[in-house]
Amino acid sequence: MGGGPPLLLSDSDVDALAGEFLRSRYLGPIYADWSPDRRLDTFLRRRGLPRVADDGDLAKTVLDRIMTRVSGAGP
Repeated sequence: MGGGPPLLLSDSDVDALAGEFLRSRYLGPIYADWSPDRRLDTFLRRRGLPRVADDGDLAKTVLDRIMTRVSGAGP
C-alpha cells in the first residue's frame, strides 16, 4: 500500500495553487454546476498533481485557502 513518501507542500505552495485555481477556467460558467471540491480535484489532476488530489487533508487545505481568498479574508 502507498505510492511513495508523503507529499508535503509549504504554505507558499498552497498559496500558489490557490492563486492558480482562482485564475483558472474552473471559476467560469462551464463549471458552475460543479461543487468546489470537484472543481479543485479536476484542476489538480489536470495540472499533474493527482497525489495532492488524492490526499484528502492536503486537498482540503488548498480548498480552505481558496475559500478564504474568495471570501476576501486572505491575501
